[in-house]
Amino acid sequence: MRRRLFILHNPNAGPAARRHYHSTLILLRKKGAHLELVETSRHGEGMRITAEAALSGSFDAIVAAGGDGTVHDAAEGLLGSDTPLGVIPTGTANVFAREVGLPFSPERVARVLLSGNVRSIPVGQVNARPFLFVVGVGFDAEAVRYFEASGTRQLGQLGLIAPVLHAMISRPNSLLHVTTDRGSSTAEWVIVTRASRYAGGLLLSREANITDTAFHVVRFSGRGSLVRLRQLSALACGLIQYDPDVKIEAAEWVRVDGDGTTPIQVDGEILGRLPVEITLNPQRLRLIVPTSEVDS
Repeated sequence: MRRRLFILHNPNAGPAARRHYHSTLILLRKKGAHLELVETSRHGEGMRITAEAALSGSFDAIVAAGGDGTVHDAAEGLLGSDTPLGVIPTGTANVFAREVGLPFSPERVARVLLSGNVRSIPVGQVNARPFLFVVGVGFDAEAVRYFEASGTRQLGQLGLIAPVLHAMISRPNSLLHVTTDRGSSTAEWVIVTRASRYAGGLLLSREANITDTAFHVVRFSGRGSLVRLRQLSALACGLIQYDPDVKIEAAEWVRVDGDGTTPIQVDGEILGRLPVEITLNPQRLRLIVPTSEVDS
């Protein structure tokens, strides 16, 4: 059983997420865990903090308590380390936690952190920087940018509505050139994913699996707000693969070129500039997962 846990916590969450976090800490301590807590909401800082914690040799696991951005930072700091990563999901979407079957109730989270199995999973890289599950270029990245700047994060999933509407109205059409090992094409908006779902529970690519090495490239074509609304509706209904202006294919590597002002989101955080080159990272991540369906 793991006893010494280093917990990286993002405090920028709503009241329900904070209660969930503190309930999990209480349960961990009741079960005999010794916790060291560090709070940070600055993107990139968590990478340094978790890397130093792992190198100290003082902890049985590093735990990211937050959303996908916090997990991304912690994972980046742990690549190549023998110290495993655990997750307390308290973010808006928690795509990564859902994809790998991590539990959400405080009781099950505590049990998995202390006694769960460790699994080694592949990690992608975008312009040589690691990422866990998604890179979005264009429309959805504009929504993420507005989401970060507008202060709607405290509203949870409801806070995504205004950013999406803003992106539909304000994002100018900018043609993207997409090249993979399968060929070249153009698109207005591109998502490169290793996860089947998107923005929480929306089905994006049935074949994608975060434990596999393949990237799934989703190309959105067609211009105008009505086209975007149709595509978003199809996404919400789990039918995006049937939209006539959407193409999905698996690839071993991806390059996206276009206007350098086009926004890019990586695991739910605005990061980088075009062009982007997406490949597998040579290192893998050791992740704490449920021991059985009972723990998930």
